[in-house]
Amino acid sequence: MTKLIARVTHQDLTGAPVEFNVIEVDEEVVMFDTPLTNTHRYWVPVTVEIDDEEEYLEPVDDPDYNFRMDFALYRKKYHFLEPGEIKLARKHLGLRIGEVAVILAMDPQQLIEIEDDVALQSFDQEIKLRWLMERSIFAEIVNTHRDFIWERCVKAGMDADELLRKSKGKYDTLF
Repeated sequence: MTKLIARVTHQDLTGAPVEFNVIEVDEEVVMFDTPLTNTHRYWVPVTVEIDDEEEYLEPVDDPDYNFRMDFALYRKKYHFLEPGEIKLARKHLGLRIGEVAVILAMDPQQLIEIEDDVALQSFDQEIKLRWLMERSIFAEIVNTHRDFIWERCVKAGMDADELLRKSKGKYDTLF
C-alpha cells in the first residue's frame, strides 16, 4: 500500500523548483539471504500518479535513506553493532581506521563504509567488530597475535612498531 506523507519542493539542476509527493511503501528486501519487509520512502513528481512505480525516485535530499533504513532494520533484528558504536569503540581505543583494519584483518575501505553507514557488516565482520567493544578481548588478540599483526602492518606500509607500542601501552594493564 502506498502512503502519501508529504509534499516537498526541490530545485532541479537549473535551479527551477520541482514539486514532489513523498510516499512510503512497504517492500521486501533481501539482505545476506534474509528477506525483510521494510518501509521505503520515495519521491514522485506531482505530475504523475503516486502508484506508478516506474516514477519512484530515491529521496532527492538523501539518496541513501532506504539503504540506511534497511541496514538499521537488519542490525536491530540480529543485534548488530550500529556504525556510531563501532566508531566510538575504535576512538576509545585510540586507533585509526587503518590500524583497526590491520588488527582485525579487515579491508580498511570496508570499515570506513561500515562506520559511514553506507555498507552493512557481514556476520563475520560483526564478530570481529565486537572485539572492539571488550578491551580485554581486544588486548588478548593484539598480544597473542603480535607477529601476525606486525607482518600485516609491514604489508600495509604501516609502522608496525608504533602500532604495537601504542597497543602495548594501552592494553597490557588489562591482564
